[in-house]
Amino acid sequence: RVFIAALHRSDVSIVSWLCSQVDLHRLLSMVPLPLSQGVVLSLLQQLACDINNDMSRKIAWMTDVATAINPSDPMITMHVRPIFEQVYQILNHQRSLPTITGADLSSTRLLLHVINSMLTTCK
Repeated sequence: RVFIAALHRSDVSIVSWLCSQVDLHRLLSMVPLPLSQGVVLSLLQQLACDINNDMSRKIAWMTDVATAINPSDPMITMHVRPIFEQVYQILNHQRSLPTITGADLSSTRLLLHVINSMLTTCK
């Protein structure tokens, strides 16, 4: 419920703060996943929109979030491709900036591969 409330506010600073307060990796590894696919997809989108603030942490969170998304879930099927394409564009732009560090560049490439792989499974 807390994630839903934060996402509905569309305030990326609140979403980022909330992610920093929980063990997001552990939360997203739970079976069953305690967050709906809609919440997880929205989380990916909002983290991408705030990637310039604490980029290393956001990329790690986004990688965990992206791998928890089931693109064939009927609840999100129609939204997956446009959101993944948006996130892909944001990441592609970030990796071309001269200010990106080697570690962030490597993590960004990995996340781009994850998203590209997910895009190929979307219809």
